[in-house]
Amino acid sequence: MDLDYTPGEQNFRQQVAEWIAAHAPSAEDRRDLDALRAWQRRLHAAGFLGAGWPSEHGAARLSPMQQAILNEELARANAPGPINAMAIWWVGPAIIRYGTPAQQQRFLPPILAADEIWATGYSEPGSGSDMAAAKCRAVRDGDSYIVNGQKVWTTLAHISDWFFILVRTSTEGPKWAGLSLLLIDMRSPGVEVKPIRQITGDSEFNEVFLHDVRVPAANLLGTEGQGWEIVTSALVNERTGIAGSVRFDQGFARILGSARQRGCASDPIWRQRLADLAIKARVTKAFGWRAMSDQLHGRINPHMSAAMKLFTTELSQRFSETGVDLLGTYGELWEGSAQTPDHGRWAYQFLYDRSMTIAGGTSEVQRNIVAQRVLGLPRK
Repeated sequence: MDLDYTPGEQNFRQQVAEWIAAHAPSAEDRRDLDALRAWQRRLHAAGFLGAGWPSEHGAARLSPMQQAILNEELARANAPGPINAMAIWWVGPAIIRYGTPAQQQRFLPPILAADEIWATGYSEPGSGSDMAAAKCRAVRDGDSYIVNGQKVWTTLAHISDWFFILVRTSTEGPKWAGLSLLLIDMRSPGVEVKPIRQITGDSEFNEVFLHDVRVPAANLLGTEGQGWEIVTSALVNERTGIAGSVRFDQGFARILGSARQRGCASDPIWRQRLADLAIKARVTKAFGWRAMSDQLHGRINPHMSAAMKLFTTELSQRFSETGVDLLGTYGELWEGSAQTPDHGRWAYQFLYDRSMTIAGGTSEVQRNIVAQRVLGLPRK
């Protein structure tokens, strides 16, 4: 793979960087839902969203390399991604691939326009990352399904309009064979959302309870029993690419600056720890290049996604642990104080990163995938 950017790609990068600088929301607006919807609409109007979607569904006309450059520049500017990212990465591609023409016409345009926000319901109490063990039950009743059960760790459910949910429609055969995928209106009677207060004080994740929720049979995506295929194909789209390495480079620059300021940069132990982070940040960049090369050459390597997820989320924790350790007692001070080193950002990051090795599939699950499907180790 040629790692040099063409003159056209370099021009595109400059144009994107200038556009982001002119249009990105302010720091104060990044917790405001209306402001984040407006930001996604600006991204859409500029032709930056849905690059992997067919053009007839309003997608951006970007090459894979242009999409990678866009993601890099968003990360470099610390600009937020689209508020409806899960729908753009997972829900939309699944509806494009498995949905009926009526479902595509109804659901796809509001996704890119941020008119309807989506949550994805996979994890359940007692099954966690083992999606095939889902027990949330959907029973056919005429032209509807009656859904009962619970989902947990559901990101953004408290602000979502629709639910992309894995349900059990049969108990026959292997556990994965009886799963189906429903599209549920979050305003349906019987849907109850309870935010989970995290250690950071935020409530990004939620419990979702479903009590005799009636869902039109027309909202079944694909066929009964096809849910496992739909979900696993959708999750392949969640990759940590080149943009992830930009964030690690930025984090390392912050840590290195603090180490020099506090006189630790010449200490042999700290130099070794910093060198370890620098090397692993470069490995992350190589991972991104590999994923980019696969995409450019039409290769699908779903198992590498597991390795990337495992490596990068654990590295995120190493970075925030190093930032807090470097500051000593100052590392306990909260973000927002101009008088604290690094404005107290590492304290928040340290707490937030605890969730990274759980969200999207635990590190234990990713290790099993790598062991069995990449290394070919036997399953006990």
